[in-house]
Amino acid sequence: MSKSRLIGPIIAVVITIAFVGWMWSGSNKEETAETPTTTETKSLIARVQFVPSVAQSVQRTLTVNGVAEAIRNVTVFSEASGKLTSVNKAKGDRVARGDIIARIDLEDLPARIRQAEAFQEQTRLEYQGAQKLFRQGLINEANRAAALTSFEQAKAQLATLQVQQDNRTIRAPIAGRVENSDLQVGTLISNGSAIADIYDYSQLKFVGSVAEKDIALVQHDQAAQIHFKHGDTANAKVSYIGSVTNPATRTFTVELAISSVEHPVSGVTAEATIDVDQVEGHYISPALLTINKDGVMGLKVLDENNQVQFRTVEILRSDTNGVWISGLGEMARIITVGQGFVNIGEKADPTEMPFDADIAVGL
Repeated sequence: MSKSRLIGPIIAVVITIAFVGWMWSGSNKEETAETPTTTETKSLIARVQFVPSVAQSVQRTLTVNGVAEAIRNVTVFSEASGKLTSVNKAKGDRVARGDIIARIDLEDLPARIRQAEAFQEQTRLEYQGAQKLFRQGLINEANRAAALTSFEQAKAQLATLQVQQDNRTIRAPIAGRVENSDLQVGTLISNGSAIADIYDYSQLKFVGSVAEKDIALVQHDQAAQIHFKHGDTANAKVSYIGSVTNPATRTFTVELAISSVEHPVSGVTAEATIDVDQVEGHYISPALLTINKDGVMGLKVLDENNQVQFRTVEILRSDTNGVWISGLGEMARIITVGQGFVNIGEKADPTEMPFDADIAVGL
């Protein structure tokens, strides 16, 4: 058989094989396309982290702003007029009660006192003589009474002059430190002039104002800590609670007796932290606190069904690492991560984190 006769059948066989292969390939693709693929269903529940916080005993405190003052201060006034002949205590000096601060010129007082003493002695003798004459019946009752009157007048005159002499010596009425005084020898002083202020720093007191809603928490002898603006701190106790409210501010005045301090000053700004009582609270990061649509402060927690709840809380006290709050009960599942992605009432997918009583929840 010739080669030309074999070419036709060979081409037909090749075409047939190619067609069958093409048909088989298409069928396989259709089967592949019709085979369903499995995809993972994505969850719509938000994931959060929470800490099972347990309530701890915490000292509830009340913060009061005010000023620290000397326990008392007195302004010394002159009770006589004249020139200053000596200045014994200057501004900044310490004085004991009765110490001489300054003296005013006595002028002619010593001579007038000697004259008054002599007149008093004279009238005394005259009255004694009138007494004898009256007993002898030589004078009547009116004469005896006149002699007694002269004697009493002489005594009163002498006493008045002696008081005037004493008033010319200006003394410290209390122990303390002399302030606001600028006395100079030779200065003319008038009766009633302010001489100096004396501050008693043997103890300081804190004076502040407490709001009406908090005054019931304050009791006598409650312990407190005073933080002065200049950096000092001191212990104190409540010593006075006002019973009349300030009509302008609706606050009550309270005073605290302060223990000794390193730098006693009066009128400096201070803050008192009064220990009110022991309560149960949770220690959290302030970043967890939020405000709801009604303007109420609280934070988000999980209930036993892992649903998000909003709990209203009250700050009991704070420090540099966190805040103590009440309103969560004995135990609370506090959301620490993801609280911004869940709404109240929604269910969450929680992951529990360990609780450490020494660290604020959320830090």
